[in-house]
Amino acid sequence: MRLFPLVLAFLVLNSGCSGPYSTEKVAAKESVAAEVDVIPVTLISMPEMVTANGELFAEELTNVTNKVPGRILKLNVDMGSVVEQGDILAELEKDDYRFRVQQTEALVDQSRARLGLLNKNTDDVVPEQVAVVKEADAALREAKFILMTTTKLKEAGVVSSIEFEKANVRAQGLEARYQSAISDVMQLRSQLSERRAQLALVRQQLEDATIRAPFSGAITRKQGSIGEFLPVNAAIVTLVRQNPLRVRLGVPERQASRIRQGQPIEIRLEGAAERFTGRVVRLSPAIEVQNRSLVIEGEIPNPTGLLRPGSFVEGSIVVNSGAMGVAVPAAAIASFAGIDRAFVVKNGVLEDRVLRIGRRMPDGRVEVLEGLVRGDQLVAKAGDRMLKGQKARVR
Repeated sequence: MRLFPLVLAFLVLNSGCSGPYSTEKVAAKESVAAEVDVIPVTLISMPEMVTANGELFAEELTNVTNKVPGRILKLNVDMGSVVEQGDILAELEKDDYRFRVQQTEALVDQSRARLGLLNKNTDDVVPEQVAVVKEADAALREAKFILMTTTKLKEAGVVSSIEFEKANVRAQGLEARYQSAISDVMQLRSQLSERRAQLALVRQQLEDATIRAPFSGAITRKQGSIGEFLPVNAAIVTLVRQNPLRVRLGVPERQASRIRQGQPIEIRLEGAAERFTGRVVRLSPAIEVQNRSLVIEGEIPNPTGLLRPGSFVEGSIVVNSGAMGVAVPAAAIASFAGIDRAFVVKNGVLEDRVLRIGRRMPDGRVEVLEGLVRGDQLVAKAGDRMLKGQKARVR
């Protein structure tokens, strides 16, 4: 029975000397130097940017409609089709329009025949050279000659006054007939111009029965079907211009004064790493009252069609291309409970620095706004076991 208390006391003493809070253990841990790689902190070119969220819009988005009524004969595109300006999207039945063209051409030829222009390549006409005017002119000249002769004979007492008055009245009637012939020719010439315009109109209607793309882009929606009769201005397809695209961003009011036309813009799609560049092209003249922001628009080239209108994007506007700053590898930063830290080696021991970080670079580096200064020997890879004040040995 006496042996049991002695064994129990020995176990208690032994456990107290080797526990996790033993002074000897802590001293041993602090005496172990951490082997680290360091990189010097330097200033590099870090263009200053203003970031904002926004959305992509199409430069052009339109419903392609028909100018003339008709039944759809052909429909050459569908949703997703990429077209160039002038490509044929659809065709209407054209027989009716061809008949109208033939009918109006016949009316034009009829007017030209009455003016004596069938064998000529021009519609220019001289009234005095038209047959009806020549006939009236010949009759008038004859009447004038008879009147002149009758006047002389009357003065000689050969003819009576009645014969003189008959010659005078006949000359006046043929003068009026001549003027009427001139007017008829002028009317025919105006009628020819009118029919020429009608012919151009029906030819244009025949051409409009072929619906073409007004600009290069892609089809986002097909609304017409083959065999469907369309009234005037019925939507057939919806066409959107893909290149370039317009990005619309809301810049906070406190940074709005730094935005200028022509400044570079870099955008990134939500959930994607690839970035696209463009420039600022338009600024709103007023601040949005609801959210105290300035609406700006940028132009983003999109030759490959990877960007789609309606996409949500994060935009960065370069407001100072000559700014300098600090950027470190992401592995050098340790984050815990929302606090970012890094370690530097100074006089052979580790110092921890609380950081205020900025944007993340495409190459994996992170911008450091506060916490590091030029010349610091930064630990290249922050470890979980590193402690403030721990000895460090640079490899």
